[in-house]
Amino acid sequence: MKDFEMVPHTADIKIRAFGHTMEELFRHALQGMFQSIRPKAHGCHEHEGRLICTSLPSRHGIRVQSPDRETLLVDFLSYALYLSDVHDEAYLDVDIHLLTCTSIIATVKGVKVTGFEVVEIKAVTYNDLKIEHRDDLWQAEVVFDI
Repeated sequence: MKDFEMVPHTADIKIRAFGHTMEELFRHALQGMFQSIRPKAHGCHEHEGRLICTSLPSRHGIRVQSPDRETLLVDFLSYALYLSDVHDEAYLDVDIHLLTCTSIIATVKGVKVTGFEVVEIKAVTYNDLKIEHRDDLWQAEVVFDI
């Protein structure tokens, strides 16, 4: 199973994330968001288009409540994007402590970055947003405004 893939989009960045569980889906959506813009960081290397770091020393808690699962995914990714902008970091993993259809408590883990090779993401959008469960696999499509 793939964790995420890039989906062609005319003006923005679009990813499709996959997971056997909702926790895995949210993790892969976070990883896809940051890996898609190719962060640059000291002490890390690139392998097959992805940033690989031996440690992820930056950690921040996220606690979000939303009215539904789709909004929760957008709010979670938007909060991680906000933290990235404030701290000049990219988050490549997450520990999810609690996840329901309307709330998440998690700790994002990442590294300081010197920039992004592609572009910076301005916002996580609701454009073409969908979360589906098919063939025992969760799938989400998310568009990022650049």
